[in-house]
Order: sequence, then structure tokens, then C-alpha cells
Amino acid sequence: MSWTRRMNPAGQVFVAEDRTGRNRAYGGYGSFQRRRRMNHRMSKVLPKVINIFNLFITYGDTFLATTSCYDDLYYELNREEKIFSEIQAMALRYTLMETNEFKEDAFKVTSSLINILSIVKHFQIKIKEWLIAESLSTPTEEQIMKQIQSNYDLTLKLQDSLDTFERYSEQPHHLFFSSLVKDAVLDTRRIVHNDLIKLCSRNRLKCMTQ
Repeated sequence: MSWTRRMNPAGQVFVAEDRTGRNRAYGGYGSFQRRRRMNHRMSKVLPKVINIFNLFITYGDTFLATTSCYDDLYYELNREEKIFSEIQAMALRYTLMETNEFKEDAFKVTSSLINILSIVKHFQIKIKEWLIAESLSTPTEEQIMKQIQSNYDLTLKLQDSLDTFERYSEQPHHLFFSSLVKDAVLDTRRIVHNDLIKLCSRNRLKCMTQ
């Protein structure tokens, strides 16, 4: 089935048209609302989540059980490098928008990512240099951990306001978390529905070929 994308006459919803001429709509007000919720999460949730990482990076030696916990932390930061890079790319897109109510929040996100990305870049370089020196292509977890333990020679920026916090109040966040749970349920339902359709299609095709 081939699909083409065009704007409907009202100019409000993108539609997809298959060969039978049937239209399937997407976008519109529902998508706008989802984008609004995503923007809200970026402005409210992301800075707090990243600050948790920064708190462990900066003050972890005061409450982590052992020094090896730092090794595990830096290992996981490197392992999830793609996620942090995507967050930075998303935040940078918001900072480049001329009219965007979340622009200031996006700048805060990019600023709070400085240490995490510096850690990732530092150890990626060290690991790459070691692999070249050893003529290896794929390191093991133990080898990566050893490189992390041997290369703590990096300078990090002291993040502001890590030692201050807002007292948590459930009421202002009630609607946000209700919306978050609702979206998670709808996304899961959609994924399961699509998987069931694919499974039924495969079974139908299998029966036809037998």
C-alpha cells in the first residue's frame, strides 16, 4: 500500500491517502495537544532529572557507599550516551526557535548537560585511543570499566543551585502526572494494537500460502 501526504482543504490536518482513495487523518488538534504536553515535560521534568545526575556527579562522594559507585555511574553515562546526545539536540532546536515559550528552559537543559557530555566525550576519547593502541575493535565491559578507573583526569563545571531545592507539593503536579500516566496507557494500547494487527496479518498470510 502506498501513501501520499497532503493538506486537507481546511488546512488543519494532514491526511494520508491510499490507492483506494480512503483518507486517514493524523496531526491536528490531538497532535498539537500531545506536543504541548511534550514541551511541558521538557520544561518541567528534564531539568530536574538532569540535575539528579549532576548532584551525583558533583556531590556523590559525600553519600555514595563506595568509590566504585562513581565508576558505575560514569560507565552508565557512557553507555547511554545516545540518549543524552538526543536530549541536547532537542534542546538546541528549541533554543534556535524565534518564538518559543520554552526557549529559556531549553537553554537551562543545554547548560545542565555540560558535565554529562564532557564525561562522555572524555571517556569516549580515552577508550578509542586505548582500542587503537591495543588493535582491538570491541571492548568488553571489564576493559571499559578499567579505562574509566584509570582516566579520571578531567575538569568539570560546578553546577549552580544543586544544593537548593523546592519543597515537593503533590497538588500542583497532580494534573501533570495524570496526563503522563494517561499518555503512557494510550501509547501502550496503540503499540499492542499494532502488534496484534501485524500478528494477525502474518497468520493470515501463512494460512494462504499453505
